[in-house]
Amino acid sequence: MRRLIFSIFVAAFIGISSSSVEAQEARIYSTEGYCILAFEQVDREFLVNYEKKLGFKPKNKLCNRVTRLVSEFQPAKWDFQFGQPYPGSGIYLSPELVAEINKAKQRQRKARK
Repeated sequence: MRRLIFSIFVAAFIGISSSSVEAQEARIYSTEGYCILAFEQVDREFLVNYEKKLGFKPKNKLCNRVTRLVSEFQPAKWDFQFGQPYPGSGIYLSPELVAEINKAKQRQRKARK
């Protein structure tokens, strides 16, 4: 009886932990995240890897909608506070993606000089 209860407990724990990993992956790789990264002009190689993790390349039409939304609501000097592309956004970017965007902005500043 104890083994059965223990086995059920272990199986439930494994199921919960694997679903949380999948949820975390879904949060890290999103269509909106890809579009924001493309809009911020991150390194092309990074975008290609992101497409592989996402499983497809989002359509330009969708990305245009996302970037229009971000452009309308993002303050001029927004630093992706809390991983949000604009204040009050339901879209969250991981710290790694925010760092990649900041690197792209630095490259753009250097290119302008």
